Amino acid sequence: MFGTLLNLQWKQARRSPAYEKSLVVKIILGFFIIYFALIFIALGFFSHKILAEVYPDQSPVASFNSFLLFYFLIDLVSRFMLQDLPVLAIQPFLHLPVKRNKLVHFVLLRSIPSVFNLLMLLVFVPFMLRAVVPVHGIGIALVWLASLLLLTFINNFILIYFKRQLTSNPKITLLLALVVGGLMLLDYLQVLSLRQVSMVAFGALLQQPWLIILPLLMLVGVYLLNYRFLMQHLYPEEIYVKRVATVEGSDMAFLNKFGDTGKLIALELKLIWRHKRPKSMVMISAFLLFYGLIFYTNKVYLEGWGMLIFVGIFVTGAPMFNYGQFVPAWQSAHYDALLTRPISTYQYVKAKYLMFVPSILLVTVLTLPYALFGTKVLLINLASCVFNIGVNSIVVLYFAALNKERLDLSNGSAFNWQGVGASKFVMMLPMVLGPVAIFLPFSFMDIPQWGIFALAFTGALGIVFHRQLLRKMAKRLEDRKYTLAAGYRQH
Repeated sequence: MFGTLLNLQWKQARRSPAYEKSLVVKIILGFFIIYFALIFIALGFFSHKILAEVYPDQSPVASFNSFLLFYFLIDLVSRFMLQDLPVLAIQPFLHLPVKRNKLVHFVLLRSIPSVFNLLMLLVFVPFMLRAVVPVHGIGIALVWLASLLLLTFINNFILIYFKRQLTSNPKITLLLALVVGGLMLLDYLQVLSLRQVSMVAFGALLQQPWLIILPLLMLVGVYLLNYRFLMQHLYPEEIYVKRVATVEGSDMAFLNKFGDTGKLIALELKLIWRHKRPKSMVMISAFLLFYGLIFYTNKVYLEGWGMLIFVGIFVTGAPMFNYGQFVPAWQSAHYDALLTRPISTYQYVKAKYLMFVPSILLVTVLTLPYALFGTKVLLINLASCVFNIGVNSIVVLYFAALNKERLDLSNGSAFNWQGVGASKFVMMLPMVLGPVAIFLPFSFMDIPQWGIFALAFTGALGIVFHRQLLRKMAKRLEDRKYTLAAGYRQH
């Protein structure tokens, strides 16, 4: 049965329009995969020398073990932002003589051969061969590696469970975020040493290999938790989603999982790719990735917090600010036609939001090297990322209802003030000053770390309740749609 399901999944992927994309795109993607793979392999081979120089009083294996707990916490957060849920079009199988438990097992097991689960081997295997095997022998080294692999799978299934709970019970997911954030904050405040805990735990595994049974039991537990949840929701009334409208024009298969909202996103991406002004806005956002170098290279700014928060908000949210400030004016040339289509305003607003989120996450990942300037910069940028997703994306959509000036997409962005009005400058005030206002009370109390946590917590609340907020933004845009249409008709 599993072979049949794998065959069907392969045929679906093979016949997808995305499989026939440009050869140039495949070559570029392959280059980046090889490039990052070589970086991780090199890191694995030489990390024992680096650790020996940085921590001369400890063995490289002990130093490496001390950072593993941090790795798995960061891995869990990264998965939540980047990893997709394993899905299967189950409805066509429900009327067939196929056991439902096999469908559930297939969905869960299909998530194991994921890049998030296998990427770690590029670092852990070389390090094991260079550092662990010479000291502890091949047998214990393999047990150590197997334990890390089991913990990676545990993260995988924890992510799957809590991400599915985000839809039905968002409070549970918020609790997980608070636990992870709280542990990292306690370590930063030196209340709890995660490095010491990690060193002891993984060091004990090297001394007593039988302890591998603990991550094995944990893996079985989280797997059964996911299995039970999916079995409880594997019914047609749970799967069926009412279609409010029909949108045409998408040939990007990976967006089909989002339904009509995905098709709107596909149309938006085509608009960016085919017109000069939105394309130039994307290029400007790419250059703004280096904006942080102006401040991070100056020790005066690194000693404070306020300016770093401003930089973090601006750098991680640059694509959203640049592109979002002209929503929905990007569609000004065909806005009247858009109003005639059976598309709900909520779908339109949600499509914009789902474009903002990946852009913020991508920029945040690309700016991770700024962590070389200090842990403070990393924490602020991560908190700014969460705040931009949960709060500033909603602020952008709120001010979108004021953008009633028509845009000519054939002109570039340089020295082009078309569509730039007072509302754009007013919009920037809450987006930049809001985070600073949240942080200031904690700064006055001389607990700036808690101010950063409050910033991330505010953003997390926005993420949890984003559906309610998007509905309010959709209502606001719906009330002004005729005013916008009248403004766009004026050349």
